[in-house]
Amino acid sequence: MEKRIISCLCIIGFAGLLFAFGDLLIPQENLIFEAATRPEDFSKLVTSPEYAVWALRGFVGVIMEMIGTVGLYLYLQKSKAERLAFYGLLLTLTHHILGVGVFAVAYFLFPAVGELFLMGHTEAIRYATMGGALQNFMGVSLISTLLGLGMMAVAVWRSGMLPKWSGWLVFLGFAFIPFPGAALQFMTNILWGAAYFWMAYSVYRNHHEILAPHEPAPRQLVS
Repeated sequence: MEKRIISCLCIIGFAGLLFAFGDLLIPQENLIFEAATRPEDFSKLVTSPEYAVWALRGFVGVIMEMIGTVGLYLYLQKSKAERLAFYGLLLTLTHHILGVGVFAVAYFLFPAVGELFLMGHTEAIRYATMGGALQNFMGVSLISTLLGLGMMAVAVWRSGMLPKWSGWLVFLGFAFIPFPGAALQFMTNILWGAAYFWMAYSVYRNHHEILAPHEPAPRQLVS
């Protein structure tokens, strides 16, 4: 079981790296929310090859996050903080499900809207703005994320089975993601990814300490 948990935590750690380096593919991802005010810039962005890779990596990254979160709960369910970890799991999985929806819109809908706008169908841009619905959708996702990760962070702290600050580093990393700035988003994704690698190493170390054979006591010489 511990080996599977280590694998799950490493997978979500790599998800942090995937999101971090994926954010470097496009100038600024917040431009996708400015379709109404900057329709031409929006359309050029979402029809670029780099954007397609950026959006696709979002699908993959969210699935990797889901795998890692389940693995973390499986480890914490043996602790005294199991109930808190369970509610954290439910809220975090809610974020993942919503995230799949967001990246579905980003990958399938936005490029089609951009193509239509660049072809002269300027009225198509309203399908990208969605009257602010996407921002509200992502707002709900962010709230569920922070609530879930906050509960997980407290569960990690109380469990005594993982580094106490690792859960809060994950929380801090996700809390700064909405703020603009490619450098900031790169560092925050690196931060929460590294925190999960820290957890994986802790599980690995604890597992091998349990399995390590005890050295036999030295024999006493009989005079």
